[in-house]
Amino acid sequence: MTTFVRRRKLGMTSIKGIMAASNSDMHLSNNFDPQGIRHDDVYIRWGCTSSVPNKEARVINSAESIHRISDKSGFRKDMQEHGLCPETWWDIDDVPNPYDPMIVRSQTHSQGRGMWVCYGQFELTRACEQAGRGYYINRLINKQSEYRVFVHQGYVVWVAQKTPGNPNDVAWNVAKGGRFDNVRWGDWDMAVVNNALDVFTLTKAHFAGIDVMLDAGGKALCVEANSAPSQTSPYRQACVAKAFDHMIEKGDFHTDLRWEGPSLTWRDAIHPGIWS
Repeated sequence: MTTFVRRRKLGMTSIKGIMAASNSDMHLSNNFDPQGIRHDDVYIRWGCTSSVPNKEARVINSAESIHRISDKSGFRKDMQEHGLCPETWWDIDDVPNPYDPMIVRSQTHSQGRGMWVCYGQFELTRACEQAGRGYYINRLINKQSEYRVFVHQGYVVWVAQKTPGNPNDVAWNVAKGGRFDNVRWGDWDMAVVNNALDVFTLTKAHFAGIDVMLDAGGKALCVEANSAPSQTSPYRQACVAKAFDHMIEKGDFHTDLRWEGPSLTWRDAIHPGIWS
């Protein structure tokens, strides 16, 4: 049996859609039941970091990986070390030109909250004070497009392009009135896919949603990773169900496609549960 363990008020619609599309025996819970856990069952964490009573249980996404992803500021440091995100600063005194348009984010944030767009040093200083400890800063980038890439076991399950509700918004997400439009396999931007796969290896997770933008010059830069990425369409729910079904049947393998580099194609990157 496979059980989704979710954080309260998180992912109900996504999980129900995945369960409905799955061929596996799937259930939903808000916590780990010490009496019901068996070592041969599968437990999929959906943004949930509750401890697991049975250490032999097969758990997909460790609490450590979810904490790692949720610490947006700390994870941005990991991405910066590998050149995968916009140039970022963690101290206002390190910003080379504080009069440039800047974005300040709090250490943990979601759904477009915990973000300040600043024009000038006064606004930047005030935003850093409001963001509190662990804030981080990057320049306001003129992005031409943004995507979410769902990665599972080192393979891509689906790619969706973000369309903002208001083109002038800095945060392009559903919570701000935007939408996700599915991208056909052959139309995947492989610069975006390569960036997402590189970022995914840093998460140490079984699955994650990776948000990647293209700047005005077409360079792929990661915005953030998500441990409970929204699945708002039947198509994406069905894709995730296929990938999870494949994992349940074949095992918790991981792969690293980064060695493929520029030669990587969508056929190489797509999850075998989808391709098969």
